[in-house]
Amino acid sequence: MAVPQEPIVNGNESSTQVMSNKAAARTKQRNGTFTQPTQEEGYYLKMSVASLDKSRRDPVFKIKVNTNLPRFKLNSYPQVERSYIEFERLYSALAYSNPECIVPALPFSITSYQSGDEDERRVKHAMQLWLNRVSKSPVLYHDEELRAFIETDFAFVPTIKPRKRNGSFRLKFSSDIKDNDLKLVQAKSLVHSLEGHFLDTAKAAQRLARSRKGLSVYNIELGAKFLAMGTVENHPSLSNGLRKLGKVFQDIGKLQQSQAVSEASAMGDFFSYYASNAHVVKETLTNRLRIISEHDNAVKSTISKRRNIERLKSSTSIKSDKVDEALEDLDEAKYYEQTLDARAKRVTNNLHSELKIYEEYRTQDFLGAIKEYVKKQIAFEKQQLKELENLKPDIDAITKRNTKAHVFGDEELTPRAIAEKLSIMAG
Repeated sequence: MAVPQEPIVNGNESSTQVMSNKAAARTKQRNGTFTQPTQEEGYYLKMSVASLDKSRRDPVFKIKVNTNLPRFKLNSYPQVERSYIEFERLYSALAYSNPECIVPALPFSITSYQSGDEDERRVKHAMQLWLNRVSKSPVLYHDEELRAFIETDFAFVPTIKPRKRNGSFRLKFSSDIKDNDLKLVQAKSLVHSLEGHFLDTAKAAQRLARSRKGLSVYNIELGAKFLAMGTVENHPSLSNGLRKLGKVFQDIGKLQQSQAVSEASAMGDFFSYYASNAHVVKETLTNRLRIISEHDNAVKSTISKRRNIERLKSSTSIKSDKVDEALEDLDEAKYYEQTLDARAKRVTNNLHSELKIYEEYRTQDFLGAIKEYVKKQIAFEKQQLKELENLKPDIDAITKRNTKAHVFGDEELTPRAIAEKLSIMAG
């Protein structure tokens, strides 16, 4: 989920239009008229997931949108249908176009529940949370691709698409680049470490869930053995107790199956997502180094152009056309250097605030996930305890003192009388 480097222009937009858009953006930056939008402007963008259709191969979300942003054609869009693949396209476009933002990783389209109402509820909730965080970003909610995502009548295809990456894709920049921002250096090191810890924790949670599923199978099997034993036992109370015990073990086994799925979802899915999210943060910070590297290369190019002019000055024969060309190249190099310098500073400054927001979201999500996990585990354990407590009267009935046995022929005796006779015979 790294931020790609180079765009591919879509067929429905000419290269001339793309170049003109870039030139206009450069003009705004050069003149100092370009400013980052802020929430204080009074603009808002609200998106809510109305429904989810998972009957198709690619899940389809229906979204309601309300906004007062001036770039939108309408203030309300009551039914926007977008597939999960279109959300993936939107994510890639936002990440590529906004290197100064940490775009949250897109939530998974399926949970450990695999299917059913709970799976649908969790997918909808996760996507709603993602939309909330994107729409709250003062940079992302002004993005043209997000507007196109909402307003496009048919399938959403970004105007400028990042190139598809293969397994050997790497961000290319100078290996000897120096990063003087210690906070961002430490943040990158931390998220790199956390990514591995999150992934390991997710795998451990999934293994625990699989083990619990195996335990549930053995409990159900043990319950079946107790039931079979109870059917052949002649002692009435013992037979009843064994059959009840078998039923309890089978019920506990079914509870453990549900507990395992809940465990995999609450912990396994959560840490899997945050491993992906940490990877996004790491790649965003790495992409900043590419931008800084580009600026360093531009500085070297400017120095080279200046030296070229110095050589021309010292030359015995100076041609005017070569001088004009050298001056033009120097002006272009200076402008490109200034543009990249402004971009690098903007990305660096904004990433500091983005990291704070990311940490706040991570704290909220961690507390919520742990709270949910603990509550559900307590609920499952209470249900199992209740099943065992309901079994207590049947177990007590097996050892009641008025239980009678048939010994010494047809004589009916109590356990105490049997003990006395055995004592006499032993004497």
